[in-house]
Amino acid sequence: MSDLKIDKNLIDWSEISTLEWKNLLLGNGFSINIWDRFGYGTLFEISQSPDVDEQLSAEALALFHHLGSSNFEDVLRILYHAKLVDEQLDNPQEQQIKSLYNSTKNSLAAAVNFAHIPPGTAQIDEINNRLRNYKNVFTTNYDLIPYWAIMHDDTWRFKDYFWGDDNTFDSADTDVPADRTKLHYLHGAIHLVELNNGKTKKLTANTLEKLSDLFDLNHPERFPLFISEGSSEWKLSRIKRNDYLRFCYENLASAKNGLVVLGHALHKDYDQHIIDAINKSQLTTIAISIWPNLDDQQIISFKSRLSQDLKNKELYFFNSETHPLGSRELSAS
Repeated sequence: MSDLKIDKNLIDWSEISTLEWKNLLLGNGFSINIWDRFGYGTLFEISQSPDVDEQLSAEALALFHHLGSSNFEDVLRILYHAKLVDEQLDNPQEQQIKSLYNSTKNSLAAAVNFAHIPPGTAQIDEINNRLRNYKNVFTTNYDLIPYWAIMHDDTWRFKDYFWGDDNTFDSADTDVPADRTKLHYLHGAIHLVELNNGKTKKLTANTLEKLSDLFDLNHPERFPLFISEGSSEWKLSRIKRNDYLRFCYENLASAKNGLVVLGHALHKDYDQHIIDAINKSQLTTIAISIWPNLDDQQIISFKSRLSQDLKNKELYFFNSETHPLGSRELSAS
């Protein structure tokens, strides 16, 4: 076991890079490092713009201001708890809560589409080269950066499980050669849609460069499979109702060897289901990135929290900017 110290110090990735890391988990920090408009604060501003397809409603804005937050997940979590209370009172406000919840989620989706990094901007050649070092890549991000990266070069090296009829996922056909890198979208993505028959399909039109064509809020089979629920419990519930998401989640829960966590806070309120999957897995060693610009107390608090949440794992905490996929040189902003 590593000599884990709960202090302000972070190791460099080079100190542990030679250990056996077969799995990678990407969070929103990975995408923000490349394109800072992916940050929740920016999305909140964009969602109020007349340029987006569906602006935040006055009722939703009032909730954001009441909470003093620009995080969509905070508001969606509050609405989730409001729904639970309403159910105990025989649903007197069921339609109002449901309508506000759906409109808020749709505003987030529209903002993500508007804020998305333009094609050809990210250094996808470098990302491609780095992703291929892992057997399993898990991501909770919605953006197209990983997809563009794996389609850039040597596409045979990567598998995303969408080789069924019409680019659909088939749970009965998931065998992958051992020398491939497998990509798992744990919370869906903006190029995945859930069809009326329940199947999940990958959209590939125009190499996914015309995002407006792939993100139609009014078309039932053009709205992304996009898990933005604020509560971890609600996220997990949504995951279990979709065979592709459930498959990805189960693969994380059965992963083995080492896991690198890059740009992911693993916060209990939003990510308890991810923490639970990691604890359930046979992952023995976990390297967790921390942004070095946090203050000392924030770093100590982060380490302390995850050392408790992942008690039976060997943990390393490293400077995110020393990892090739967390390097500031990848920034396109």
